[in-house]
Amino acid sequence: MDFTPLLPEIILSLSIVFYFIVGFFLRDRKSHSLFVCLISLLVLFSIPFSEGALFKGFFIADTLSQSLKFIFVITLLYVVIFSYDYSLVKDSLYFEYVILLMLSVLGMMFVVSSRELMSLFLAMEFMSLCLYLLAGIVFTDVRSNEAALKYFLLGSMASVFFLLGMAIIYGQTATTYYAQVMGFLEKMSGNQYYLVCGILALILALAFKAGLAPFHQWSPDVYEGAPTPITAFFSVAPKAAALGALMRLSLEALYPVKYLYQPVLILIALLTILIGNILALRQVNMKRLLAYSSIAHAGYVLLAIIAFKESGLKALLFYFWVYAFMNLGAFAVVLAHPKGEDLEEYRGFYKVNQFLAFTMLAFLFSLAGIPPFGGFVAKYLVFQSLVEAGLIWVAVIAIVFSIPSVYYYLRIGIKMFFIEREEIFYLTSNVQMKLIVILSVLGTILTGLWPYLVFLFF
Repeated sequence: MDFTPLLPEIILSLSIVFYFIVGFFLRDRKSHSLFVCLISLLVLFSIPFSEGALFKGFFIADTLSQSLKFIFVITLLYVVIFSYDYSLVKDSLYFEYVILLMLSVLGMMFVVSSRELMSLFLAMEFMSLCLYLLAGIVFTDVRSNEAALKYFLLGSMASVFFLLGMAIIYGQTATTYYAQVMGFLEKMSGNQYYLVCGILALILALAFKAGLAPFHQWSPDVYEGAPTPITAFFSVAPKAAALGALMRLSLEALYPVKYLYQPVLILIALLTILIGNILALRQVNMKRLLAYSSIAHAGYVLLAIIAFKESGLKALLFYFWVYAFMNLGAFAVVLAHPKGEDLEEYRGFYKVNQFLAFTMLAFLFSLAGIPPFGGFVAKYLVFQSLVEAGLIWVAVIAIVFSIPSVYYYLRIGIKMFFIEREEIFYLTSNVQMKLIVILSVLGTILTGLWPYLVFLFF
């Protein structure tokens, strides 16, 4: 059997085992942890990803999965680096902290490569257990404990719904393999009400994992309570995994009955964009504002799934590439600011640090979808896929619902450049933080000016 398509998972698993064993013999765990993790991630970047199916077809390596795995690794690399000097992640916890991050990414890789419901469920639970622990990694912080508990309790309910949906689909089709489920649905005659209930239960569970409305209530509280590097990780990687799994489920298993659940997905997407943007207007905490922003952006990605087109798949992958750069870059600036969680502390930020102020402005413009940044191209591709699918009215409503986002993003820019502050403090960011911000702003600008560069990866 050719295990080449499984190379990313094999290399990451071996890295975790090696890292875990070596960690017991190191005194300075924190420095060596960063070194070992960076080496393993660089090895992952260097291997050529190949396509193919394994294990009787329930594992697949294709354009969708391999492109998202790149995004997972990039996100992990970012978070590991700018967690190094984060005060709440103590030196004694950094070793376990990095292991949990790597294990969660391993789970995400299996999530986007699963073509069978049982393996998808196991991969999601493996991923989720690591995320619950990461949310509460700072066990001396009450907010972190609260975030972990809320995430665990609500995540458990989502798992119950996924199991319910899987059981119903298996009861109706006698299989959990995507290809066989699609074959059954193509031959199905009459109304299968139980099957519709099973499909909706699966969508509900994946909508929770992606933070889609109206199953988004956990996101702001968890994002605010978790350590800021973990919040940055939550805002990109788990969403990409859940929406990637939903894309595969929609195209490879449920496509013959898309007319049954497409209206539900349209409603969820538009509701997610509206709620995320409206509730972000009243936020005074940057982490909560970026949490509601990430909810709205998940709604845009869901629109690409709704199109059920090849253009929708490309829009989804491009969106997450750009979103990883601009969102992680924004969180890097929040981390560099000593009081970055308070929105009012960004008054006069231009006089404090011009470099971070201008890069933050670029990230905000891109998040708002203003040209020539990558966020504009990402939204354009999403709306173009909707137009090609004949859903022009959905695209129009989504554009109207996007208008409030321009206000709350530009409000931060106005505070940074046009509102004076009485007290000016000096801010010196470390080398790795500057490197992350530079790479992020370059990625945000280049994907806007030359978007075809991203398509070279898939």
